[in-house]
Amino acid sequence: MKQIYSGFVFLLCSIAVAAQVKNPEINWGDYMKRQTMRWDSISTSYYTGILLGNGLLGTNIYKEDDYTIRFDIGRTDVTDQREHQGTALSEALISRPRLPIGRMTLKTIGKITGAKMSLDIYNAKAEGTIYTSKGSLEFSSFVAANNNVIYIRAKGTQQEKNINWQFVAENSKSPRMNQNNTGNPEVYPENPAFSLKKSGIFSLCHQLLLNGGGYATAWTAKKGPNESTMLISVGYDGEGQLDEVKEATTAINSFIATKMPVVFAAHQKWWHQFYQQSFLSLPDQRMESFYWIQLYKLAAATRANKPMVDLMGPWFTSKTPWPGIWWNLNTQLTYSPIFASNHMELGKSLFNTLNKNLANLIANVPTEWQKDAAAIGRTTGYDLVSPLLEANKEHGQFELGNLTWVMFYYHQYYAYTKDREELAKYIYPLLKRSVNHLLYHLKKDEAGVFHLPSSFSPEYKYAEDANYALSSLRWGLQTLIALDKKEGLKDADREKWESVMEHLVPYPADSTGLMIGKDVPLTSSHRHYSHLLMIYPYRLINADQPENRELIEKSLNHWISLKGALQGYTFTGAASINAMMGKGNESCELLNQLFDQFIKPNTLYQESGPVIETPLSAATSIQELLIQSWAGKIRVFPAVPDQWKNVSFDKLRAEGGFLVSANREDGATSFIRIFSTKGDSCQVQTDMKVSMVSSDKRKELAFTVFEHEGKMNLSFSTIPGETILLSAGYDTSKFNILPVKSTIRENWSWGLKTKAFAGSKQGGG
Repeated sequence: MKQIYSGFVFLLCSIAVAAQVKNPEINWGDYMKRQTMRWDSISTSYYTGILLGNGLLGTNIYKEDDYTIRFDIGRTDVTDQREHQGTALSEALISRPRLPIGRMTLKTIGKITGAKMSLDIYNAKAEGTIYTSKGSLEFSSFVAANNNVIYIRAKGTQQEKNINWQFVAENSKSPRMNQNNTGNPEVYPENPAFSLKKSGIFSLCHQLLLNGGGYATAWTAKKGPNESTMLISVGYDGEGQLDEVKEATTAINSFIATKMPVVFAAHQKWWHQFYQQSFLSLPDQRMESFYWIQLYKLAAATRANKPMVDLMGPWFTSKTPWPGIWWNLNTQLTYSPIFASNHMELGKSLFNTLNKNLANLIANVPTEWQKDAAAIGRTTGYDLVSPLLEANKEHGQFELGNLTWVMFYYHQYYAYTKDREELAKYIYPLLKRSVNHLLYHLKKDEAGVFHLPSSFSPEYKYAEDANYALSSLRWGLQTLIALDKKEGLKDADREKWESVMEHLVPYPADSTGLMIGKDVPLTSSHRHYSHLLMIYPYRLINADQPENRELIEKSLNHWISLKGALQGYTFTGAASINAMMGKGNESCELLNQLFDQFIKPNTLYQESGPVIETPLSAATSIQELLIQSWAGKIRVFPAVPDQWKNVSFDKLRAEGGFLVSANREDGATSFIRIFSTKGDSCQVQTDMKVSMVSSDKRKELAFTVFEHEGKMNLSFSTIPGETILLSAGYDTSKFNILPVKSTIRENWSWGLKTKAFAGSKQGGG
């Protein structure tokens, strides 16, 4: 029953000050020490290395052999720039792939016998000691947040005092050419050979490209009696118009002139400000640390003005078969944690890439549709060239819905910021183009029902009316209609959209739940949830619809019951669907299975090569245990596992531009604080028995409240800059957001351990 509360002026006046009570501050330095990654050994695996990066330049530190420590060097925009040629797949992976740069190595005199190392993610700095049969080597390293320079300092003891650096260059060719992959060209002209030379204080490795561009690695070492400081930078010119050598040497000269302590202080400041944009604390130390490490990796992999994240980020390996960008899941999942974590700025690298390459997105569709449509195929380089044509059906290349799925996240940017300028200039026009592309494919049957042609459902089969494409079209249409209504755009196409929505074929389903598409049931193990996008992330079919709960359960259970092909992101998708259903225990168990079976010691993930998206999407699944924001409602603690008695979070972002903070003690929500950045109506769902609602800006606050299925639903208007406090009591001393005590795997740290994790003690690899 809906009750409207009014006349609570006295109550609101008497406690309005509560929203302004100053909270004890989080000791960020102490808290983030809990998230430090630790190694008590060192291996030759890329997936056990220490990852450092500044959004463009990065290094991965591990062992090459028993006498060599390697610092892999990667820069995300170092790509080939050949003429586009061949199949849709080789457009990116042969013509415009990521290219190897090389590695700096530290040679030892004695055999490496052990190591003790750490990665302090709060300061984005690695340090440690490498033990050998002839002594030891201490090192510290960071990639400057504001300079494209890798800093390494090494100090030796006994016979390891003479620090021996060696740069190892790699041939500049697509990693796909190292493997016998489908689509590789029979003739592959090599880029020119690299050249090594000295120039003043610098050693240089200069690599030219066939198109006239090139890249250069510069390094210089300052040696003392038993130590050495190495500085490395990489310059890149993709078009043959810049000086890549000058770029690299200028970066190092700037680092030297600024002085290392000043550079590192600015580096620390950047990282500290980054983390403090939001906060969460969990009683499960493994999961809490994992979450913070994913935010670290995102900021190490991209920035607002840097290239978007591909499958590797700045941590290149020539062993990858995936030196490009994938658009049928990987990109979408990679960027999914930025919204709730209040790191909208990181999404700009993706959104800027879309806008910069709009002409290529348009050129990806047939000529006759280019006036108002755009699309993207499965794989691209940074220029997003990937023609989506029915003629390119081989190898499952004809996927309808990829761009619209990406636009779901670009629309999320608007929903979470209320940036109407971004909406009008970029989001709405591109969303409309992506939907138009799908509309061009529609055919009406004799009964007046619209159908989509045979298209590929990612990772499975071709099907007419594929649910992957249908759900993307339905979400796109619904969103365009809603935007047109709310923003008063008066779009001339709205009537057409509403007609298509009314006559669009229902999602194909059978006794097991949602199918791949018409006449194509799910009969074998399927790692991708491409047929379930209407459930997650679109939530067109959702837990708020009683009539659809059985279909959700049936579809989810059938999907994950078919074993054999399930992979890492299967578990994150299933965890998120369970979280939407309010099933925190099941969601948490799926995440723990992911950690136990698929996540590597340094929290990377592997399918033949590194694929960065799965751990990042697990961070999103963790967020969804604590807060969900969809269909106009903010759900606070919607799916907290029973084991998590105490949980807290601060400034997690929600749709409407709201920053939400909340605390849970002894299994009960004690308060919720909502800061309105834009001023908008707000609807909150909570299991807390709210007895107090107050504002720090107004003495009177009108709100409505009703209870449904044990949850209270409150609605109220807000003004920009206002904080609304919801509470179950009046004790203002409890209105604090502080770290909770670790009670599950309380001594956990990620990193490589000589002994595998056992019980709740130490582990991580």
